[in-house]
Amino acid sequence: MTTPLLRVIDLKKRYFAGYKGFSAQYNEALQPVSFDLLPGETLAIVGEAGSGKSTLARILVGAEKRSGGEIYYQGQSWDSKNLKQRCRLIRMIFQDPTTSLNPRLTIGDLLQEPLRFNTNLSPKAREEQVVETLRKVGLLPEHAEFYPHMISEGQKQRVAVARALMLNPKIIIADEALSALDLSVRAQILNLLLSLQKELGLSYIFVSHNLNVVRYISDKVMVLNKGEMVEFSTTEELFTNPQHEYTQRLLQEQLQLIRQKA
Repeated sequence: MTTPLLRVIDLKKRYFAGYKGFSAQYNEALQPVSFDLLPGETLAIVGEAGSGKSTLARILVGAEKRSGGEIYYQGQSWDSKNLKQRCRLIRMIFQDPTTSLNPRLTIGDLLQEPLRFNTNLSPKAREEQVVETLRKVGLLPEHAEFYPHMISEGQKQRVAVARALMLNPKIIIADEALSALDLSVRAQILNLLLSLQKELGLSYIFVSHNLNVVRYISDKVMVLNKGEMVEFSTTEELFTNPQHEYTQRLLQEQLQLIRQKA
């Protein structure tokens, strides 16, 4: 049996909401969630706004602290690893590359930042890795001298993918990373992600509300509703035989949207 790359057990998140009388009140943003992610696998997390999918993504990448539960990486407690180790193992691609890329830095400087803070590579070695990674995502070495405003939206997202790759992670979390792109560019980035997964053996956690994209890219799907995991199954099983009424409604709404655009 394959050892999970990532194992999550009863992960939860709640936010303090004030007092009622003398009792502290909390909002449950994420109720206990458990799952395994295997090497080379893609797990999609779907749900409407406020479902808790982005909260889960931010906890896994370390942008938020969990309120409870356990995370294991290759059988070892995630808490046993220091910040630099975590940064190397799990990276994130954000929704909007325009706002996530510092406009004052060149593409080369943007890509070198993770290396400067998390490795002991020489300046020359960092530059060489930048060039190599740009090529991996379909960009030219010359793009290292460009600023973000000088390239297209699709190229910006390729830079965002490159930045996620800089520390040679095992897991990449994509939080609505394709929602701002038009259809043709979205298809290009999807195919790039699949190609990189095959080449580098990456595992993905793919947060999205677009079920067409989810069906195309994922192996398994988790459905969240108001912080609760209401369904978890293989992609094929979920789309052909959804069990929960919430999942059924999401699929029906997606089908209606497709018909309206036809």
